[in-house]
Amino acid sequence: MMTLSEAATIVGGELHGNGTSFNSVSIDSRTLFPGGLFVAIPGAAHDGHDFVVKSVESGAAGAMVSNLQPVPIAQIRVADTTRSLGMLARHWREHFNIPVLAITGSNGKTTVTRMVTSILAEIGACLSPEKSFNNQWGVPLTLLGLNDSHQFAVIEMGTNGPGEIDYLSRLTRPTIAMINNVSAAHVEGLGDVRQISRAKSEIFSGMGRQGTAIINLDDPFHVEWQSCFKTRVPDGEILTFGSTREAVVRFENPNPDWRQSEFDLVVGEQAIHVVLPLPGIHNIHNATASAALAHAAGADPESIRKGLENTIGAPGRLCRVRGINGSEVLDDSYNANPHSIMAAIDVLTNYPGKKILVLGEMAELGQAGPEYHRQVGAYARQKHLDQFYCLGQKASELSASYVEGFGKNAVHASDADVLIDGLVRQIDANTAVLVKGSRSSRMENIVAGIVDHTKSGGDVSC
Repeated sequence: MMTLSEAATIVGGELHGNGTSFNSVSIDSRTLFPGGLFVAIPGAAHDGHDFVVKSVESGAAGAMVSNLQPVPIAQIRVADTTRSLGMLARHWREHFNIPVLAITGSNGKTTVTRMVTSILAEIGACLSPEKSFNNQWGVPLTLLGLNDSHQFAVIEMGTNGPGEIDYLSRLTRPTIAMINNVSAAHVEGLGDVRQISRAKSEIFSGMGRQGTAIINLDDPFHVEWQSCFKTRVPDGEILTFGSTREAVVRFENPNPDWRQSEFDLVVGEQAIHVVLPLPGIHNIHNATASAALAHAAGADPESIRKGLENTIGAPGRLCRVRGINGSEVLDDSYNANPHSIMAAIDVLTNYPGKKILVLGEMAELGQAGPEYHRQVGAYARQKHLDQFYCLGQKASELSASYVEGFGKNAVHASDADVLIDGLVRQIDANTAVLVKGSRSSRMENIVAGIVDHTKSGGDVSC
């Protein structure tokens, strides 16, 4: 990749030791490749400086640190390892003149990332992030994975506060950028939905004078996004997508099921029929967004169709898993906000048998949290589900609001094992259980408790 001497110059650091070359970059000593550069990131739970010795054992060529460590490898000392990681990534990205696609939004970022990567893989080598690498560490690490074989790069960007996407966009310098949608997510750090929209529009900051914006005409903020883009990228182009006939890339005749989704995709003047292996109308929206991104990057309609139909869903995002007693488990445990829960409930509603909803609390909604929980509970009641469980502390106002919204048959549990025991007694081969909640709710533990571990290995659809 480069030498430690070059890296030290790029980040303005002090090199202690020889300037040997390194072939990769990691912030985790457990996944560091031999010959890689280990960057020690201080965190709330762990300090990467405590693992520099481990990185030596893993074969590190050198380490980037803010405090020199007593190890027999070269070290680059910097004031801020996180910022220096970003500087290194920005410099490395400048070596590549390829389409770089940037994706953000309140919902569907990772799914769209996987979809568009699957499409672009039909026509060339495509770099995309491992897992949801969409923050100040994940984005630089993804960019540092670029090499001469890549013809495309897809970068996912998330945010918890103002300025974060602006920073990531300036590192990435995208040539194509999209805001998939905006809804109530991370309200606590960003304010109201309008402030969330403005934070997402920071994705255009790093594009310079040229580039393409992919604009969702179904989102109420699309006019503001177009205006923001034209201000920041004066010579740029806009490509629209959505369900309206005005959209250049649009879907028609949607037929979402609880297992898969069929629809007609119109790209310009050409229509293709797509059988998407992911359920729900929201994933038809995600597929249309992905098609628009890929079209802007040069993908033809047939490659778009093949790529969408070959998409593998992300773990914990509406994965179908075989549950005990022959039941169906819809594992959507990765995270949650009001809009994404309602979309998942719509999928559950299409199941022909008994329907059980299990929700953990939604985090980062600020003072409006109880009202959002009440709205979700009421939405679930309107869909005529058979049973509703929620997991949360006994005195939790959020869980109480879920119960208030759903009304009769709502069950509040403060203990995951008790909730699992209750579920086990109710589910059979005619039952589907949807499990969802914010990361802090650890709803993956509920999924683990009701999965048939003797059969789930071959019956996972995600």
